[in-house]
Amino acid sequence: MLCGDIVCLYAKISPIAVKNVIRFFYAIESHPMPRSLVIPRSLVGVGLSLSAVLFGVLTGILVKKLSPDVTLVTTLFYRFLFSLPILFAVALYSRGRAWLQINQRKTMCLRVFFGFCGIMFWFLSLRNMPFGLATSLFQSSVIFITLMSPFLLGEKVGIYRWSAVIAGLTGVVIITDPFSGEMTLAVLYGVGAALAGAVLSILLRRLGKGDSPISVACWYNASGFVALSIIALVVPSQFHAISKTVLFDLIFLGVIGAGMQIVLTSAYRYSEAVVVASMRYLQMPLSGVVGYVIFAETMSMSEILGALVIISSCLVIAWRELVRAREVNQPGI
Repeated sequence: MLCGDIVCLYAKISPIAVKNVIRFFYAIESHPMPRSLVIPRSLVGVGLSLSAVLFGVLTGILVKKLSPDVTLVTTLFYRFLFSLPILFAVALYSRGRAWLQINQRKTMCLRVFFGFCGIMFWFLSLRNMPFGLATSLFQSSVIFITLMSPFLLGEKVGIYRWSAVIAGLTGVVIITDPFSGEMTLAVLYGVGAALAGAVLSILLRRLGKGDSPISVACWYNASGFVALSIIALVVPSQFHAISKTVLFDLIFLGVIGAGMQIVLTSAYRYSEAVVVASMRYLQMPLSGVVGYVIFAETMSMSEILGALVIISSCLVIAWRELVRAREVNQPGI
């Protein structure tokens, strides 16, 4: 499909959809809560983390659906391309002339690098292994976040959350059963995504303290689009022509990507890195169910047991956030 066809098609379907999406994400990004509906910041962080889980599952579905039809480079190129209009519009609407202002530039550069590595390994693992298993490996990044957070961020992790994190990781081990077979390249992709995701979580937490999440998302996605454009020019064999049906899926992938960037970067403004990552444990059992329903990937009894353990750990973390918010009488946003 020619670039002109893509632009025309996007122009036809986007105005109303983009307008509504912008209103929704702008409300998340900028609008304060009314005094009569004051919500503790920690609970806002939990809600945003759960939204990120939903967007993550939808992203996984689209990547697996598209994998037989397009290359990784093509998928990432359009994923970044179609996320930019929404991100730029929200940023301009909420921040005005300062829509691209970043105060922590070195940290932002690291965020771009590790973010690109993370999404590349994540998409590779989704394309080469079952949905639930790929998600389980990716979510194991929380152990590295837990180890790094007290030293790099000065965050305190209490006994309840340590216990919940350990329980969640136990669920990961039960699901993946890493000692039962040989290590494959696909598994290495999952481990790479987990390591990159752990560093990314720390960087996002730092950026969230001094920079706007929407500006961070704009710089990351714009940088990713430029990088993929260069790769497509250097290795044209990896950039394929696409049909209109595939194009609609890629547009949806870009919109979901934009939404995920906003809610995820915002979550780190309202909760600690360990909490945000731990809540995303829910993505594992959801991915297992989706893999079974949509892609006919069956779940064993051990995987179901692991999913139950993981869900329990998430409930403990959410409960502790509510208790902590009440104990310190935290002001609303």
